Amino acid sequence: MKTIYILFYLIPILTFCQIPDITGTAIDTSNYSSVRSKIKMESLAIKNDSTNVKYYYNRARLYTEIHDYKAALKDFNKSAKLYPNEYAIYYYRGAAYDRLGEFDKAILDFNKVLELKPELEWGYVDRGMMYFKIKEYAKAEIDFKKALELKPNWTLPLTNLGKVYGEQNKLDKAIEYYKAAINSDSKNYLAYQNLGYTYFSQKEYDLAIDSYSKAINLFPKYYNAIRSRADAKKEKGDVDGFCNDVKLAAELGDLKAINYLKTNNDCKI
Repeated sequence: MKTIYILFYLIPILTFCQIPDITGTAIDTSNYSSVRSKIKMESLAIKNDSTNVKYYYNRARLYTEIHDYKAALKDFNKSAKLYPNEYAIYYYRGAAYDRLGEFDKAILDFNKVLELKPELEWGYVDRGMMYFKIKEYAKAEIDFKKALELKPNWTLPLTNLGKVYGEQNKLDKAIEYYKAAINSDSKNYLAYQNLGYTYFSQKEYDLAIDSYSKAINLFPKYYNAIRSRADAKKEKGDVDGFCNDVKLAAELGDLKAINYLKTNNDCKI
């Protein structure tokens, strides 16, 4: 069989924050026209050669860039029929299913990825995240730990294991893994955010504020952490600090902070 090569760029999948966003990032409208032009070029190539898998695959990837996941799935499905042993096709199709909230189908694709390429650490991380989303925490834990076997001290699965344990109210283990994630990567602002949330759950408000502040220092526009820090300040009776953080989160576009300011009079704008 003739071998074809598909460029496979691994896209880091977001780890879990206090309010995880799994709906996709905003479309970059400045790049929209360019992507649409590329889609037209791939469509023309398909018209001229309808059996060449790379054209369907490339067009599918382009559709994901503009968040047209249903169109992407059609092309990924065609790609899989034409070239059924290419793990990258199933990897990105699984990511598309994830974005559409079809987690069971995503798991099936990541199963196929790991069948074809069992040494791919990203496959275990992404399947673990799907298991997490359907609350199969034991399976998620197994996958994240397998990823760590393949890539020791990797901050991403360490962070995700913290979230797994946190969801099961195993807060001491959650803290252990968040700290390990931070030791692995001192710029892991998500681990600091989640560590703060765990301390908050234990009513350790000073430690929570310290962790949130470190997350914000690393990512100044991280309004989830700013709003979370506001909550911790409120618990400590720091009304001014609470209001300052709520206002800052609102300025950064946080809808919860905006709605709070609209419906409450304790923080004058």
